[in-house]
Amino acid sequence: MYNSKNTQYLFKQSAGPIWNFYSDERHGLCYSILSKRNTWSEPVSINKDYLPPFYIDMDFEDNFHILFQDKQGSIFYTFLDKSNNINTLQVLKSNIPTSYNKYLKLVVSRNVINIFFIIDHNNSHILAHQTVIGNTVNPPKVIDYVYKNDHPYTLIKDKSGNIYVFYHVSDGKYLQIGFKKYNPNQKIWGEFTPVTRFNGDCNFPKTAIDNKDIISILYQRKTQKQFELVYQQKVPDRNMWSAETVIQSSSYSFNNSSIVIINQSIIVYWVRDDNIYYSMSSDMGKTWSKSSKLIFPASKQLLCFSYKTNNPYESENIYANEIPGSYLNGYKLAFYQNNYQNNSISADELRSMIIDGLHLLKGNIEDLHEADNSIKESISKIDNLYKNIHNELIKQSVKITYLENEIGKLRNSIKHIEDISTP
Repeated sequence: MYNSKNTQYLFKQSAGPIWNFYSDERHGLCYSILSKRNTWSEPVSINKDYLPPFYIDMDFEDNFHILFQDKQGSIFYTFLDKSNNINTLQVLKSNIPTSYNKYLKLVVSRNVINIFFIIDHNNSHILAHQTVIGNTVNPPKVIDYVYKNDHPYTLIKDKSGNIYVFYHVSDGKYLQIGFKKYNPNQKIWGEFTPVTRFNGDCNFPKTAIDNKDIISILYQRKTQKQFELVYQQKVPDRNMWSAETVIQSSSYSFNNSSIVIINQSIIVYWVRDDNIYYSMSSDMGKTWSKSSKLIFPASKQLLCFSYKTNNPYESENIYANEIPGSYLNGYKLAFYQNNYQNNSISADELRSMIIDGLHLLKGNIEDLHEADNSIKESISKIDNLYKNIHNELIKQSVKITYLENEIGKLRNSIKHIEDISTP
């Protein structure tokens, strides 16, 4: 049964292997690998003493970064490299045994692992941010107080490494959605920026970002008579959001809804009674198709997947932090057929050379982004220093002019005294 709170993670590495991370009653937090015959390997346990749910991401070097809590409520971070070596660090120790959902998420930014979670404190819910660099775990910092529900917050990262966290706040009467932006170079969070200003509750934010850094947000809002599923977007370097587009209205909640971006098409979907409904835009959200029901095989075995690929021919063409699917014939994802098998490349050596070259290029691009951000920050500091020096020179010039005038007056006074004193 589809449930976005019980996500199955699928990752395709650069050279093709597909990994599945999931929860198993016997093996706990574990993974399997898909064979060429589309059968899954026996589960390999990562940690048996853990409390679901967990969160995982894959970096561009095909390594896995896993975040989970144990049954006592302490939070752990595990690094699993492509050679199956595992290193686990305790991120946050729970002084009192707890078993509630902390809504764990992480964002990988080169050598920095950004960890996010919600902890309960004095009847409040605190969204916190913590970083791990190598084996060094830095203390957590408070982002804001938030409201908890099935989907209290969501994260995205742009190509410059900036992290956006979207969550709910109260305007004094209703829940509204907004975001804060984290600058990794300055290591600071910006002020809260509202997105919604609706006369009713807005919740369940889901976000996506495409290869042009255009941010899409989907959320539910409650009118007096029904629920509305609403879409908006924001282009880079502008704080303006597009007009609200109501994708669908219903007397039922849209808590199982999300956004998928495939080949520049934006797909908004929602699942109800294991049936998938969707609306699609092929012109960057300007117009939307009429809502339709998707005919999907094995609907009775429908699950919520998170899919990410490092395949160089595929990675820029899909964003699917949540996407309906099943384990039919290995796996099958809604809206998306896995046609990137690169059958035209028969030589393994050539394939490895291409993949290694693209890996290097991708790493260099990220290095250039970081260097560009550092240069911009340095230019900004130099510009501010220049302005300060310029202002100081103006002040000193005014003082010099004043002193010259005073000296001139003094000379005139002296000359006048001398003229009087002369017989």
